[in-house]
Amino acid sequence: MKKLFLSILMLSLMASCGNKKTESKDVAIEDKANITQTLDVGKIETVEVNAEGVGALPSVAINEALKNAIAQVNGVSIDSSSVNMNLYVSSSANVDIDSANGKDSAKATELIQSKGFADQIVTKSAGVVQSFKVNNVIPPTSNQSLYKVEITASISKFKASADANKIKIVVAPLKSTQSSFNIGGKQIPANIVLEPVRQQLIDSLTNSGRFTVLDRDFTKDINDELDVISSGQASNTNIAKIGQALSADLVWVGVVNQMSYDKSVRHLNTSDRDLIGFSGNWSFSEKLINLTTRQIVISNAVNGTFPTIDPTTLGATFDEGATLKSVQNEIVSKATQAIILKTFPISIVQIDGNDVILSQGEGSLVKDNAYKVVKLGKEIKDPQTGQSLGNSEFDCCEVLITKVTPKLSYGTLQNLKTNLDGINPNLLQLRESVKTKSFQKDESLTNVTSKTKSKNKTVSDVESNSSSLTSKQDKDW
Repeated sequence: MKKLFLSILMLSLMASCGNKKTESKDVAIEDKANITQTLDVGKIETVEVNAEGVGALPSVAINEALKNAIAQVNGVSIDSSSVNMNLYVSSSANVDIDSANGKDSAKATELIQSKGFADQIVTKSAGVVQSFKVNNVIPPTSNQSLYKVEITASISKFKASADANKIKIVVAPLKSTQSSFNIGGKQIPANIVLEPVRQQLIDSLTNSGRFTVLDRDFTKDINDELDVISSGQASNTNIAKIGQALSADLVWVGVVNQMSYDKSVRHLNTSDRDLIGFSGNWSFSEKLINLTTRQIVISNAVNGTFPTIDPTTLGATFDEGATLKSVQNEIVSKATQAIILKTFPISIVQIDGNDVILSQGEGSLVKDNAYKVVKLGKEIKDPQTGQSLGNSEFDCCEVLITKVTPKLSYGTLQNLKTNLDGINPNLLQLRESVKTKSFQKDESLTNVTSKTKSKNKTVSDVESNSSSLTSKQDKDW
């Protein structure tokens, strides 16, 4: 009995220790959360390489080896024929002089393997070469008339940020066939309307997290800062930042073909009042062009209307800023949607009844908008070329976006046309928007209050009838 009791006690203690270890492990996992994460802007690192060079003179062989070492690490991003390489020539030329143009091979070997020569190369490189050593010198022989040197060098290299691997895109300034736009009877310069659209599109694509958007507006300011490095005012290690500018994969161009919000005025002779109303429309076209091949990846046209304000004698007005902003938001939304749907189709990643979670968030989808959803079928290939034509698609339903976060969106399925039981949610992809609230008539745009409308309804009806009657009698509106 005593032995049984001791056995139970030992098992209890072991179980208790095991639980404590598990609790400790859980705490340790929680402690591993990264709370020091910073913006990834790339960094400068040092890479050690071995290289060889050959030449009729020791100096030529040394310079060839250095060029090869730099090319191994940075390719042509740090030009091997630049001023830095000329400095190497001036440093190694003394070796030729002191060794009678290489005829004294023993002296040449002694000089180029000395620490003083290595230090001189590092200094002259202005940060490109962090350390340098000549491992072996093979003088000319009866069978080989050239010097051969083998070196080890530590070369500065700029490691780009992870974003540099994303699709790189440039948003070109918008163009228009018009120099100004008629907005409610007032001519607004085109650049005042178009530049905010471009900036909002840049913001939208950047915030989507799917692209690296390249700057083309502040080239001079950026070059001025790079000049600080190349002139030697900054640390020598920063020289690796020179020549690291990214080139675009895609260029977006947009043209506003037409934009007009017309003010209509008709004078009522019977009441000596003016009937004032507003209406108009706009059209916009965009292209996404492959920079390398100049192929047009996307060609899209979008049309829209301004909020119509029916003719009234009650002093109809509108908020110019809010109206233009609505148009600009609509253009940006349509442009962003076309780019993302082409390059990164939005998928449904989780289904719970009619509630769904989607693979993208801010910058891609808009809350309260509805989008067409298709079900993907088998891949279709061109019978002549064998090229993929994409997957077959079947109309599925629509999704109403109810919540948008930086990375995900949430929505509700509606107007279902097929049974989704047991379906892989990744087979459901979004297409174009089918509903938007952008141009619903509201008080902020018209400034005609419901109180005024109600108070003057009878007067408005009478004057509307008067205008109809007057139209048959008067021609002097």
